[in-house]
Amino acid sequence: MQDWLASLSIEINKLTVTEFYIAAAVLSAIVIVLFYQMVKHYKYARLLQNVPTAKIRSAPQGYVELIGTTKLMDGPPIISPISGTRCVWFRYTIEEEVTEYEGKGRIKSRWKVIKKYNSDDIFLLDDSSDQCVIDPDDANVITKRKKRWYKQDSFPARRYTEWTILEGDYLYALGHFQTVASIEDSSIKNMMTSILKEWKNDPNNLLHHYDKNGDGQLSQQEWEKARHDAYQLAKAEIGARALEKSLSVLKVSPHKGQPFILSTESEANLIKHNKRIAYACLLAFYAIGVVLVWMINQRIGIA
Repeated sequence: MQDWLASLSIEINKLTVTEFYIAAAVLSAIVIVLFYQMVKHYKYARLLQNVPTAKIRSAPQGYVELIGTTKLMDGPPIISPISGTRCVWFRYTIEEEVTEYEGKGRIKSRWKVIKKYNSDDIFLLDDSSDQCVIDPDDANVITKRKKRWYKQDSFPARRYTEWTILEGDYLYALGHFQTVASIEDSSIKNMMTSILKEWKNDPNNLLHHYDKNGDGQLSQQEWEKARHDAYQLAKAEIGARALEKSLSVLKVSPHKGQPFILSTESEANLIKHNKRIAYACLLAFYAIGVVLVWMINQRIGIA
């Protein structure tokens, strides 16, 4: 071991200044990335542990954790185009085999992505207390359902990879929870403005109802009567909406520190997975950090 380290030290000292700086910069970048990944995955694990599971019917507005089963919404089904699988969510990549010549007669093949797509169609999560809409746009989706197959009869050869979530699958969801009313912001003032704008688009009908003196234009008093009626109509419309069954949506959070996760893996498995990655990054961080410090010491002559 000592002989190997001694020979490595000789090789380090043979490097030019530029080569040494490049090697040190690469190792430093790796150390920084490892530290960032360690912190990120450790925070994810703690976040998964600390956010309590809520029921859809009583979930608060904001960042919540939900657990239930998936359901399709009414309307056209969601179908993965590369396999024809009926599902609630899909992602796929299509790759082509590329041959590269490396010189000296050596040939290397690799797979090049030519197309990839993430489904952004909404679907439902049902937890027996109620249902909410899942908007998967920008979600970190983790699913057990993965298929890969090859098409060798085409030239060049192609490789297809597909991830899906099927209707009825268990789903763990962590994201930003909002009711439809909060999203649409249907205030009485906005509704009244919309009604008045619609009336203005039909001036003959507006004059018929509010031009009491028949002079072909609305006086200030007549216009105030129209505004009052529009206000009352808007108030009635919003009151009727409030009586309807509320619909909620889970989507990406506006805060960067709150990840949007959809997973067919259990919460316990997600916590273990993130902790394993964090610990692996920690070990690699120390190992490469020690190598970097040792390399610098050898270069400047510190024993």
